[in-house]
Amino acid sequence: MVDFVLKIVLLGEGGVGKTSLVYRYIENRFSQDFKSTLGVNLLKKKVALEDEFAGKSASIQLWDLGGQSAYRKLRKLYLEGSQGALVVFDVTSQASFDALEDWIESLIEIRGKEVPMIIIGNKIDLESDRVISEEQALEYAKKYNTDVLFTSAATGEKVEDSFKDLIMTIVRKIST
Repeated sequence: MVDFVLKIVLLGEGGVGKTSLVYRYIENRFSQDFKSTLGVNLLKKKVALEDEFAGKSASIQLWDLGGQSAYRKLRKLYLEGSQGALVVFDVTSQASFDALEDWIESLIEIRGKEVPMIIIGNKIDLESDRVISEEQALEYAKKYNTDVLFTSAATGEKVEDSFKDLIMTIVRKIST
């Protein structure tokens, strides 16, 4: 039996590493061979909660939407019922960073301003190709009063923390 069932969406442009982040989190594996997500990829994981919820568990439904513009019309359907989001950009891609606002505004339009989200700067293992600084991303996140975490699906750095932080934020919110 689980105490919470959570729907978490991963948002961001195609190629930013959403699918790689999900598989790193669920299966602790990384592949160079992931193809672009066609439509929606849905995965689940049961997690033990921490802190004041120790001893309780949650079933996490992770919805990974294809980032290509062709899937834009699916966003409303995809975002309905979501309780939180990881909004992902690639630190080596200015275009993916510039697209954050479109993704975040879609989330807010469907789920409201109070929906928990974390902005994720992925691919920090590619430091020599980096074009978005931590300072730039942190400054941008202030607009939405949210956190930014920097991850690498390739190495696993901060991936677990990203999901755990969002899950705990959601659980605290729905438990108040």
